[in-house]
Amino acid sequence: MKKIDRRVARTRKALADAPISLTKEKDYDQITIRDLTERADVGYATFYRHYKSKDELLSQFVRRVAQDVWDQIKPEMSPYEEALAMFKALEPHRDGILLGLSFPREHPVMKPAWDDVMDKVLALYAAKDESAIPLDVSVNHLMNSVVELIRWWLVEGQDYSPEQMATIQSELIFKVTESVALDNQYR
Repeated sequence: MKKIDRRVARTRKALADAPISLTKEKDYDQITIRDLTERADVGYATFYRHYKSKDELLSQFVRRVAQDVWDQIKPEMSPYEEALAMFKALEPHRDGILLGLSFPREHPVMKPAWDDVMDKVLALYAAKDESAIPLDVSVNHLMNSVVELIRWWLVEGQDYSPEQMATIQSELIFKVTESVALDNQYR
């Protein structure tokens, strides 16, 4: 894997942080590239060396967080351990995740990350032989349930620890859905 120059990494981090902080002041649609570059303290041309649009900038942030979460999950983990790893990995990115989740699933900011995660989750499961529920429907239900639980936790449920959220997710979402419709191919 190619190592990224520290200056490039700092620039990308500053640019990734810019829309998150700016949305506390104005709607995302009103944020311009100039606003982003001023907030990040980088040149206008520098932005375009790294990104084609503000949607691409935010999409790459969302994909990076999703990949960071995915990297924490190991096949041998229980549903609780997977959920705990996920909630701990998400916790430091609260504002950015909330911004990403404010977009519909098909929006250019969210679609690449959603498709990546959906493909990975589909690869983990097979439909139970006795289930009348198709695999894609079950995984879609699982993913939407997890996303809504994350959204709820970040907006309203901050009193719940990652450990409590992991219990809720593993018991309420994973165990139920797996018992009815899905066989995890790695457990």
